[in-house]
Amino acid sequence: MTSIAALLLPFALMQAAETAPSAGASHVQQRFAACVQQIDADAERAYEDAMAWAAEAQSVYAFRCAAMALIGQNRNDEGARRLDSLAMALNPVDTGLRAELFSQAGNAWLLAREPGRARSSFTRGIAIMEADPTQLPDLLIDRSRAYAMEAEWRSAEEDLSRALDLRANDPLALRLRAAARIQQRAWDLAEADAQAAVTAEPSNVDNYLILGHVRESRRTGEPVMMQ
Repeated sequence: MTSIAALLLPFALMQAAETAPSAGASHVQQRFAACVQQIDADAERAYEDAMAWAAEAQSVYAFRCAAMALIGQNRNDEGARRLDSLAMALNPVDTGLRAELFSQAGNAWLLAREPGRARSSFTRGIAIMEADPTQLPDLLIDRSRAYAMEAEWRSAEEDLSRALDLRANDPLALRLRAAARIQQRAWDLAEADAQAAVTAEPSNVDNYLILGHVRESRRTGEPVMMQ
């Protein structure tokens, strides 16, 4: 459950920072942050409290926390459906929040081992944020993971290349693109990505691990299966 809250809490904090500084809005953000934090300690209680809050105030953040609490209980598909439904029900002008919800839904679908549904959620988020390229790289990286789960390596590579065009030298995107290129036996390109990841983030052991996978794959002539 810790990994769920660690993934989703930054969205809460980002949204709180962008909210208009009214007293009511501040209270909602504080309550949402407290609800998300409770998921680590007791996801079932967090769900109950969120649903009580939703019945009381009909707040989008109450419904959002309830969905996240379901994910914290490993009810990933239920949480994903609720996040998708919530995003689709919001006013279209709430582009940032809708994109966040679709992103969270996509990640929940990945946890549920439903890459096709994850890809659909991420694609909706990407369509919403096309006019704001600053937020696109993360969505593209996430969708590449869905493609990779489906062994659609070329599509994964294309999303990662686009993400890197928008945010150069992103170590995660470089690692994932190296992995996609390994699966396509593009050893030289994969090694270039792995080397670039090492240069960009020399303290991260995952970058050296992917570089080792590239070299072992080249040596054997077969893609190394990554954990």
